[in-house]
Amino acid sequence: MFRRIRRRGRGFAPLLAAGLALAQGGAAQASPEDVLGFGARSSAMGATGAAAAEGYEAVHANPALLSLSRERRLTLGLTGAIFDLRAGDLRLSYAPLRGSVIGATVPIPFGGALADRVTIGLGFFAPFDVVVRGRILYPETPQFPLADRTQSVAVQAALGARVGRGVRVGAGFAALAALSGAVTVATDASGRVGTLVEDTLVASYGPILGASYDVGAYRVGATFRGELVGRFNVVIHAEDLGGIAVPPLHIAGIAQYDPAQIALEVARVKGPWKVAIGATYKRWSDYPGALEATVRCPEVDPETGEPFAGSCAAPVPADPGYSDTVVPRAGVERSLALARGATAHARAGAFFEPSPAPEQTGASNVYDNARVALSIGYGLALSAPLPRLTLDLFGQVQLLLPRAHRKREEGAADAEEGGAGLVRTRGVLVAGGTTLGVVF
Repeated sequence: MFRRIRRRGRGFAPLLAAGLALAQGGAAQASPEDVLGFGARSSAMGATGAAAAEGYEAVHANPALLSLSRERRLTLGLTGAIFDLRAGDLRLSYAPLRGSVIGATVPIPFGGALADRVTIGLGFFAPFDVVVRGRILYPETPQFPLADRTQSVAVQAALGARVGRGVRVGAGFAALAALSGAVTVATDASGRVGTLVEDTLVASYGPILGASYDVGAYRVGATFRGELVGRFNVVIHAEDLGGIAVPPLHIAGIAQYDPAQIALEVARVKGPWKVAIGATYKRWSDYPGALEATVRCPEVDPETGEPFAGSCAAPVPADPGYSDTVVPRAGVERSLALARGATAHARAGAFFEPSPAPEQTGASNVYDNARVALSIGYGLALSAPLPRLTLDLFGQVQLLLPRAHRKREEGAADAEEGGAGLVRTRGVLVAGGTTLGVVF
C-alpha cells in the first residue's frame, strides 16, 4: 500500500526547524497487540494463546492453531483504551485509543490426504483516526511512549496445518506502516525558495511461526514473532541556495517497534475448564532507539571520489540501553451450557510485563514502568439450531507499578552523589472491547 503526495512551499527555515525537532528524543514503541493482546478472548485471558488460541486470534498467538478452525467465520469488533499516566505531580495527557477489529478464518477445501487440514486466517486492527502514530519529542519532555504504542494499524495473515499425531504447524506475517520520502529545497526562476515533497507510505513485515503438540487433554504451543520495525525516513536535499551549503538532513526514526519474541505455553484445552500458563521472551536489547542521526557521514569522499573512510564528526544517537524481558502469563476459561445450542464462557487472566527501559537518571524523561495486568471477559457461542454466532467481551486493567527515577546533576559520578532530584512515575491503563462473529 502506498500514498504519494506532492506539494510546494515557500519556507525552508520552518522545515529545517521541524526536522531538527523531530530528531530529538527516543522511546520504545510497539504495536497494539503487543500491549493488550489480540482479540477479545485472548485479551480476557491474560493475552495468552500460544497453546489455547481459537479462531482468528491464532493469527497472532500461534498460526498452527488456525488448523483447529473448520468453519468460515467473519468477526467484527471494537476496542478502546484510556490512559492515566503521571510523572511526579504532572499528569500527562494522551488521546484514548479507539479502533476496530476484523478477523476471519477460511478452511481450504483440499481433498485426499490434505482434507480438513489447512486453514487461512486474517486479523486486522485499525485505530479510527490514524494509520500510525510516532511522536519523537525532546528527551527532556516528560512522556510515556506506552500510550502511542497502541496507535497503529495492525495487519496479520497466516496459514495453519494439521500434520498428524497431535502435531500442528503454521506460518504467517505481521505488517506495520512505514514512511519514506524526500524533500527538495531549491530556488526557482523568480528567485524564491520553494520545496517539493514526496512521501510514500509503505509496509514493513515481520514473520510469525508457530507449532503445537496435543497430548490427551493438554497442549504445548510455541510461537516465534520476528522483529517488526515501522521506520520513517524523509531526506531533505537543499539545492541552488546561493552560497548556503546544507548537507542532506534526515528526518528519521522508528515510529513503532516490536522486538523479536518467543512465546511458550502449556494449556488444558478439553473439558469445561481451560487453563493456560506460559511466558514470552522479548529481545528488547536489539532496540536501537527511536531516533536516527540527522546528519550522516557521506559514503563517498567528495574530494577524491573514493569510499569515505574517515569520520565527519556527525553526532550518533546514544544506545538507549534496553534489556531483554520475560513476561509470565496465565489465563482461565470456564464453559457452561445454557441451553441447546448455547454455551457461555467466563474468562479471566493476568500477566506481568517488566520494563526494558533503564532508569532515567539524566536529563531524559522518557518513562516506562513495569506493568501488572488483570483481565476478565465473557463469551456466548450459539450453534444449531440457533444462529451460528459468537459474542465476546473483555475488560483489562494494567497498573504501572510506581518507579523512582533518581536524577543526577551533570558531572556527578552517580545519582546518589548528584542529588538533582527524584521523579516518581506511575499510571493506569484501562482497556475493553467486544467482537461479534458469524459463520458464512
